[in-house]
Amino acid sequence: MCPSTESPASEQSGDPLWGVLVGTYLGLLVAPLAVFGAVGLGMDGAGVLYGASVVVFAGAVGLGWLATVHWDRAAIRLGATRVRWLPAAIPVAYALGGFASRSATGTAGVLAFFGGLGAMVVGLVLGVMARTRHTDSVLDSDDIACEFRAGWPAPLRKRLALAVGAFTLVTGACLVVGLLADWFALQLAGQLLLPLGVVSYSSTEERDYTVSPAGLEQRLPVARRLTTWDAFRGYSRTDDALVLHRPRRVDIRFALADLDDPEAVEAALGQYLRAA
Repeated sequence: MCPSTESPASEQSGDPLWGVLVGTYLGLLVAPLAVFGAVGLGMDGAGVLYGASVVVFAGAVGLGWLATVHWDRAAIRLGATRVRWLPAAIPVAYALGGFASRSATGTAGVLAFFGGLGAMVVGLVLGVMARTRHTDSVLDSDDIACEFRAGWPAPLRKRLALAVGAFTLVTGACLVVGLLADWFALQLAGQLLLPLGVVSYSSTEERDYTVSPAGLEQRLPVARRLTTWDAFRGYSRTDDALVLHRPRRVDIRFALADLDDPEAVEAALGQYLRAA
């Protein structure tokens, strides 16, 4: 759809899911510290350690939720910067430290390792949610120049599928060998790299896009992503696609076969980008 329309503004009365996840993130990081402190005080009974971790975790969830109630725009401000990915990065050192110290710290080290892994996942979810909330805030009051749905050209997707398949086989083999040989570094590398191929290929699938003065919005199944126009260095048109060029990142492609009106989409993009 490429006549201009205006997206109606919307107001959020609250964001309980964000608050619960912030609290869960804090709980995953704090609970192992509570166990470590209890062990340091000589309280090493299983029931005591379990109770301490549960109480501290529940308290952290509650405090995290209350904090987001008072700072209700924290998610929007976080989503406006790349700092949104910091919550996913911090637990990496936490998990590695717990794993390395497990022989000295025992249960606390094991909990820190798994708590760090869980916090990495929750932190990544928080980053995606923050980016989506920032996108909602920007585009709710912005004019829409064009909306369309497109993916990468089919021949290019087929070539990428072959490359991703080979990459997945290699990383999967690393994971299996790491498990069988009890080689943690290889196992960790396989675990971390294995999803990258699938994620890369999924970016070539058909998505809904919105062109507006604020930038190019991409709608994912459970999220929204806004890329400002200054992140591109222009666009070009090939025999089968419109290509948005990005420095140091993979270009975005729209297959002409997926577009109802390629000329209208190109005209909308030409309002904000120069032809390369």
